[in-house]
Amino acid sequence: MRMLKSVIFAAATLVAFASCQKELKFDNSGASSGAFKKDAGGDCSPITVNGIFKKDSVLNTANFVDVQVNVSYPGTFDIKSDSVNGYSFSKTGSVVLGLNTIRLYATGKPLAAGTNIFTITYGTSTCTFAITVPGPGVVPAVFTLSGSPAVCVNATVGGVYTVNTALALSNTLTIEVDVTTTGTYVIAASPVPTNGFAFTGSGTFTSPGKQLVTLTGTGTPQRAEISAVSVTNISSTCTVPVTVQPAAPPAVFTLDGAPATCTGFTVAGVYTAGSAASAGNTVKLNVSVTTAGSYNITTNTVNGISFSGTGTLALGAQTIILTATGIPTVAGTFNTFKPNIATTCDFAVTFVPATVPLNGDYIPQTSLTNFTERYIGGVSSDTIYTEVKTNSILINGISYRIFEETFFPSGDKDSIYLRKNGGLYYRLFEGSGTGFQNAEGLILDSNLAKNANWIISLGSGTIGGLPATGNIKVKVLDKGVTTTIAGNTYTNIIKMEYIFSFDLGTGPVDFERDELWFSKGKGKIYNKQNNIPVTVTDEWNTTRIQVF
Repeated sequence: MRMLKSVIFAAATLVAFASCQKELKFDNSGASSGAFKKDAGGDCSPITVNGIFKKDSVLNTANFVDVQVNVSYPGTFDIKSDSVNGYSFSKTGSVVLGLNTIRLYATGKPLAAGTNIFTITYGTSTCTFAITVPGPGVVPAVFTLSGSPAVCVNATVGGVYTVNTALALSNTLTIEVDVTTTGTYVIAASPVPTNGFAFTGSGTFTSPGKQLVTLTGTGTPQRAEISAVSVTNISSTCTVPVTVQPAAPPAVFTLDGAPATCTGFTVAGVYTAGSAASAGNTVKLNVSVTTAGSYNITTNTVNGISFSGTGTLALGAQTIILTATGIPTVAGTFNTFKPNIATTCDFAVTFVPATVPLNGDYIPQTSLTNFTERYIGGVSSDTIYTEVKTNSILINGISYRIFEETFFPSGDKDSIYLRKNGGLYYRLFEGSGTGFQNAEGLILDSNLAKNANWIISLGSGTIGGLPATGNIKVKVLDKGVTTTIAGNTYTNIIKMEYIFSFDLGTGPVDFERDELWFSKGKGKIYNKQNNIPVTVTDEWNTTRIQVF
């Protein structure tokens, strides 16, 4: 990647962006339909927000929201939010007919403090919710549990609790708290004595006073009883009774078609060699029940896949659904899947060959991906060859892909470090020798629309021996563009602008403007650099790309 042409900070920053990421592709066949539960104002309701969202902190699986959808046609779903302030929410999977609770996980990193409003989409249905990112110096909240030290006041237990049945997203515990000092919180709740399950919740209180907090349940109840669940924070404790039902007695039933081939069975989902089975990979079997009760069925493993399911059955003819797990080994049809009951039957599953997905990244970072750039106005040998190395590098606890550049005709080499998180692409600005050390910046958010903009802070350092602070002003110039570069036609292009600004104590001054174009599935195809005021302009075209 080229050094910046402005002499003032040539040692402070490198300019060239590359990266990669593989977008997940989902089969739209069998897509579900339905609508979000929401209030009259369009806000998702009910909604549970979990996790502490901090400025400049990478989000993880503790950061999620639970929403509800009324499903009118069961099948697969792909729910996602817009990207706001550097992060977003999404989830894919399968849903059944009726009311479903769906957990959307956050990815990315909040770039600034404030309240962020997200819009999520499910088919044609949308709803909104708010996430608060606290400002600097946020401290743990001071609050008490309503009802402490006795029974929790205004507590609500969600879901059904049954011995040996794992808790689901519907298993929640909502409690009331009285906040005297705003800030972050972590609340835990578990039965005393223990009974195999618990509740947890974390987040940020942004206002004082009484309010409700929903905790999410995990684990599997072990005993049928009324468990005394103890809810605790640093200064108070209260209890909530949770009734755990006994497991139903085993049902007595036969599979239709036993002991030969199962009759009327239905296999759902696509089974691809080399790709892990998901919640959409199921088989529906017909059964005739003579004694109502519970069932727990697992099949044998064939071609790397097995099916299993649990539940309860009423009297008469009905169906059960078993869900697949595992990774298919080869393509072909296998007709020897057998449920593990005394009088069983066989059913068949067809596996399709593996396909090589197209890389959906705007800056691909798969190992050995490479491209060549030619300087416009220079000689044909004046080129840069960039290759994504097979190894990564760990800096400040974060893993980056290494992009090694070789400059011709000199043969000099340089490396830059990039990473991706969903549709977000980050670069580590090293600033070697200037004090602007290891500042990470979001260089591309592929979810944002034209004219979206943000600031990358380069922190403090020195320029020409003088103390300075620096930042990069980033803007989406255009999106969805098609153009031809060096004889190659590219589509789905995002055009980005980067203005480098430094303050040496007399106010910020813009020194250089860079314009980079990224094509989906290909990477960087064009790079223009000019100093400010414009006296020198350098342009580079990507002449060839090989994406793995």
